[in-house]
Amino acid sequence: MGMRYRDYFSFESIRDKNGEVVCYHVTMIGTIENDGTATLRTDLGTNGDQKMAFGRITLHGQDKKIRVLLNETSSRIYSHQTDIDGISADVISYTARDWRADEAYEFEVGDRVLIEGRAYIRSAANRNPDRLPELSVTATGLFMLSKARKDRFVSMHKDLVPQE
Repeated sequence: MGMRYRDYFSFESIRDKNGEVVCYHVTMIGTIENDGTATLRTDLGTNGDQKMAFGRITLHGQDKKIRVLLNETSSRIYSHQTDIDGISADVISYTARDWRADEAYEFEVGDRVLIEGRAYIRSAANRNPDRLPELSVTATGLFMLSKARKDRFVSMHKDLVPQE
C-alpha cells in the first residue's frame, strides 16, 4: 500500500465537572477535493450580516478513527468510500464563520489543509428520519499546509507541431 497521503484524524472528548461529554474537539489533515471547495454565505445570523463558509475535506485511510467518533455520537459523515486497494476516502463537512470563512473560501481543489474545531451533529430528522444525523466540524482553526500542485515548468516548445 503506497502511502501517498499523510492524512490525520483525531478527536478528544471535552467533559464537564460530572464527567459528561460536553463536546468533541476534532483535528483533521486532508485534501480539498472536487466537491470540497467552500461556498460562502454572507446573509446569515440574526441581522443577516454574518458570514459563513461551508466546505468539505477528504481524508484517506482514517476511517477506523473516524468510525470511533461516529459510533460515539451515533452520526454519519458526508460520504465514505473505499478504493480498489482498500484505502478509504472519508469526506467530512465543515463550516467556518466570519474571517475564517474567508480563509476557507481561499482553499482550492488539491490544497492540503488542517482543520480543527468542534464536532457538530446536525439532525436530519425533518428531511430524512431514517438517516443518521450528519457530523460536521465548526472550524476554530484553518491552516493551509500546501497549495495544489500546478505545472510549474512550461516548455517553450509545447505549442510546436511536429512536421510530417
